[in-house]
Amino acid sequence: MNVLILIAILALIGLGFGQPILWLGAAALAFYVLRSHEVGGKPARTMKPSGPRGGGSGLPKTYRDYRLRKERQERWDRRYRRTHPDSGR
Repeated sequence: MNVLILIAILALIGLGFGQPILWLGAAALAFYVLRSHEVGGKPARTMKPSGPRGGGSGLPKTYRDYRLRKERQERWDRRYRRTHPDSGR
């Protein structure tokens, strides 16, 4: 896959001498490749922190994290019911 992308970039650069807009395509493709792959070749992923303070949707690591998350959700539910009495929740 990387070889095909590299060949496409080189082809766009080579053809770009007649049409400079192709150089922009090569630059955009190179930028995409660099942004989507790290140094080790693994795709770069933005990880949301999970846990009691992270706000991620991952499973809690410990029972304490689970209880904190559950208590926060219950407090939010009570506050929502108090501030939105007509919502039918």
